Amino acid sequence: MIAIRKLVAALRRSKVADWTVITREQEIATADEVRDLVRREECHRLTLIVHHDVPRGRGSARLELVATDVNPDELVAQAIKLATAAVGPAWQSVPVAAPAAVTVFDPRLAGQAVETIAASLVERALRPRNATVELVGRAQIERVEATTRAGLVTTWTASQLRLQGVIATATRSLAVASEGRERSEVAGRFDEELAAARTDLADLDRATAPRPGLVTLVLRGSAMVAGNVPGGVWSVFAPQADAVLERQGLTRYRPGTVIAAGADRTVPPLSIISDGARDFGLLSAPLGDDGDAVRRFTLVDRGLGASLALSMREAALRRGEPNGGVKNLEVALGDWDGTAGTGRTIDVRRLRHVSIDPYTGDASFDLELATDGTVPITGGTVRLDLIAALARARRSRSRIELGGYRGPDAIAIDGVELIA
Repeated sequence: MIAIRKLVAALRRSKVADWTVITREQEIATADEVRDLVRREECHRLTLIVHHDVPRGRGSARLELVATDVNPDELVAQAIKLATAAVGPAWQSVPVAAPAAVTVFDPRLAGQAVETIAASLVERALRPRNATVELVGRAQIERVEATTRAGLVTTWTASQLRLQGVIATATRSLAVASEGRERSEVAGRFDEELAAARTDLADLDRATAPRPGLVTLVLRGSAMVAGNVPGGVWSVFAPQADAVLERQGLTRYRPGTVIAAGADRTVPPLSIISDGARDFGLLSAPLGDDGDAVRRFTLVDRGLGASLALSMREAALRRGEPNGGVKNLEVALGDWDGTAGTGRTIDVRRLRHVSIDPYTGDASFDLELATDGTVPITGGTVRLDLIAALARARRSRSRIELGGYRGPDAIAIDGVELIA
């Protein structure tokens, strides 16, 4: 692995205006009970971010390297060459701010081998009766060090755990997963999801095809936070807070304007916060990907667009402060008690597929399991303007924290068309 002190020395000898070096030493273990193995690996990653000034402006380059032996001077020269080829408007780096004070390592894991941690996730999982469960546990311990041109050196350790598996009966199977930074949280959530999946398997055996029509769509718990992006359906608001897209006119709304027609008149109006400084948050970190300090900021304020995710460059161009980008999403609670109304209600328990257009906010949900009143159904598709739908949705007054999301544990969207 390249010596960091030699790389820093090479950067100081260069004429680079600003730079950040981030190193990540990762210990990763996987415990797979299907293949009866526990595998451990180490990974060393280096990120070099360079900002280079030339007479016509400033260019930036970002290099990602896996453990390798590279000449530091050659690496810096390559970064400068890439930055020069990407020159844009001139800007000056803002003064270095203090990293966020946040805990991202489970102290109860201290001193334990990463293989032991991964295996313990599998061993502790509950096993429902009359079903086969096959599990895989994954544990990662990451030690990060960030060094900047201004002389700031920040180090931290982060834990990230994931337990996933398949629960199967004689006729069907379902995938179950839980991810977080604390072992007790991951294990507890997985046991809840596993128990729910066992019930869902029984209901899938007697589920019928859906009947099309206008319905009230209810999303609860993991169904609301489904998808590959932390935040689930609420992740639709992250691209709308992208400062680059906003400057290019590619967002649905801008700061100070309503996110959708009537969003500022709903009761209570929608508010969303990005909180990358929340202890044990899945996306929490002291510094962002560019070495900028992570800060808590508001994406949506009472139905109006609020702050943007600002990188160092965007913050300088807008005369603001960088905030580390969109991290964990926190959605304001509502006043809905979670009960169904008088109309036809589809209570979604599992989504088979979620597709969200990051620019328009148009979304498509394929239902895997839901209840139409008290009758289980499977299949059917819902298409909707997700930004407008979430702006007017009734939000529960009870809270859930799942992955990178904290907020109402259920929402109800009226006037949705279910397509069989």
